[in-house]
This record gives sequence, C-alpha cells and structure tokens, in this order.
Amino acid sequence: MKVCGYLIRYDELGLKGKNRLFFEKKLISNIKEKLKETPITIDHLWGRILVRCEESTEVRSRLLKIFGISSLSPIVEVESRLSSIQEEALALVPNRSSTFRVTTRRVDKKFPLTSRAVNIEVANFVLPERPLLKIDLDDPELELGIEIREEKTFLFLEKESGLGGLPVGTGGKVLTLLSGGIDSPVAAWMMMKRGCPVEYIHFYSYPYTGEQSKEKVLDLVRTLSCYQNKSFLHIVPFGEIQEALQRHCNERYRTLLYRRMMQRIATEVAYRRRGMALVTGESIGQVASQTVENISAVSTATDMLILRPLIGFNKNETISLSQKIGTYEISIRPFEDCCTLFQPQAPATKARLLDLLQEEEKVAYKELVQGALSHIETLSI
Repeated sequence: MKVCGYLIRYDELGLKGKNRLFFEKKLISNIKEKLKETPITIDHLWGRILVRCEESTEVRSRLLKIFGISSLSPIVEVESRLSSIQEEALALVPNRSSTFRVTTRRVDKKFPLTSRAVNIEVANFVLPERPLLKIDLDDPELELGIEIREEKTFLFLEKESGLGGLPVGTGGKVLTLLSGGIDSPVAAWMMMKRGCPVEYIHFYSYPYTGEQSKEKVLDLVRTLSCYQNKSFLHIVPFGEIQEALQRHCNERYRTLLYRRMMQRIATEVAYRRRGMALVTGESIGQVASQTVENISAVSTATDMLILRPLIGFNKNETISLSQKIGTYEISIRPFEDCCTLFQPQAPATKARLLDLLQEEEKVAYKELVQGALSHIETLSI
C-alpha cells in the first residue's frame, strides 16, 4: 500500500497554552529546513503535523533527528467513512501469525461511531480475511492505528519514537565550550533538546595539537549539526596563553587558570554572537578540576550564565548518551586537546578564588585574552 506521508506527534508543545502556536510554527519551520531538498507539503492539523511525501529511509531518518517530534508514523489516508476505513485496513494489515488489535482516535466528534465501536467494526471486518491474527488488547505484536479527522482518516501500523524535547530556536542561543572529549558534545545536544540554538567555541593549541585534533572537533560539529539546521564553530588560538601560564604560574592551579581564560574569551564571543549563556560538559567529581570548590572559583571569571546539563551525570551515563547521538566514536579518537597539555602532577582540588586571582596577576591576562580574540576563525557548518 502506497504511503502518503508521515503523521508527526509532539508532547511538550501541546502543553504550552497561549504560546503553543509559536512552538508548532517553529517545529514546522525546522521540518521544512531539514527536508528542503525533498518535495513535500505540510498540513498543520490540530495536535498533529502531516508531512506529505514519498516514504523513504532518508526522510524518516531526518525527521527522527528533529527535536520536538515525539513520534511519527508512515500513513495511508482515506475518506472518513466506515466502509473506506474497513477496506483500507484490510489492505494494510498482513496475514501473518501474530497478535493484533485496533486502536482508534476519533478527533472528529461528528463521526457517527465512537472510537470503541470503530475498533470493533474494523476488527470484525479484517479478522475473517486474516485468519492467522489473534486478538490481544493488552500487548499486541501488531497494532493498527486509526485517526479519524474531518479532513481525512489516517491509518498506520508503525509508531516510531522521536527525540521529543522542544524545537531548536524556541529557546535562547547558547555557546558551548567544545573540547575533543566525550562530555561537551553531549552537553550541547542536551541544550538543543531544550530548544536552544547552539554555537561552539574550541580552543586550539597549535603547534602542540595538530590538524587531526582540529579535524576531530570539526567532525563532532558536523555530527551535532544533524540535530539543528545550521552550526557555527569559533576556533580560538590558545597556545600562547598556555605557554604564559605554564611559565609564570603555580603548576597546581594551571588547569583552573586555563578554564578561567577560556570563559573570559567565550563570554566575549557569546556577547558578539548574541548568546545568552555558556555551556560546559562539567560533572561534579568527574576529574580533579570539577569539584564544587573549583567550579565555583572558576565561574567568577565571567558574569554570564553558565549551564552545565551533565552536572549530575556519571561517566557511563554520558558515554551511553554519546553513543546514542553518534559522537562517541569521534570523541575517543586518540588526539590531544589543549586541556591535556602541561597537566599538573598534583592539581588543586579545592582552590580558593584569592589564590587564582593572585596567580593571574603574574601574567598580562587581559592582553592575552584580547590577542586570542583578534585571531578567531569562525566556520559555518
């Protein structure tokens, strides 16, 4: 049976009250952008979005990477008459040995039969012609879904889960500090899920890190770009800053001083790009620099909001999510990033802000920040 398109469902969007239309329109806009190379038409129905197009693996894959979609079904459509629904159901349902039920959602309350009555009438019509099917109302292997609307009636056998969340673009823009590791790409993905457009900033320590390290980060952004319509990556030269801190500052505080410099630079880039917050992949206790004391001391380097969506995750939880979203295999490539350079032998785990401020006075940190900002490379991906 020829599929006419996909019925898109959403959950959180339906709870937005007077703002619901804004969220729905943004989801439709994101669908159009993601499928701009595919001939489609979109119908905005009450509580649903209908994407009319030919069924294809590529279209389905793209739809399943759009935040805001809770599930989708490839559908066929018929006139909203019982006889038409019964005939299409018979054509759609295969004769195979499995348990079966019919589930109807009657959106058009003018339709003469209740949902339960439609279930019974359709099942009674189909089962004599499909003798291998056995009714199971609790946990069937095969479920025929029916949505009866004023416009048309839709029938489907599949209901595939989407990403859920909110459409990207309904929240404020954020800037993710993207290393080459496992955590920060997952943090960026989680902010997209809450509707935030994400840009990225990466600190690149040439000549200590080579082109392979840079390419790794580019591949991470390319992978994450599948979940939003456009991405920008800001690459910051960081080697000179690290050399200065390595020469003049106490080794115990080196990693924390790196992070404070990064946050100063990232804050300026975020302001230039009209970003509203910084995002990091920090998690309490995961490494020595990520104690509550250290995170608190580092955070004072900026007046911008810092979001840490992984703060309560353990490493296995983060790895599991990175595998799901497709960044894990890239993140574990064995190329160093700037945070692994000049690592202290015994890093401070409970740094005081006063100690960090005193260490920063040993270098011309404001001039170093401005020098890095003047040499940023911005890529559209």
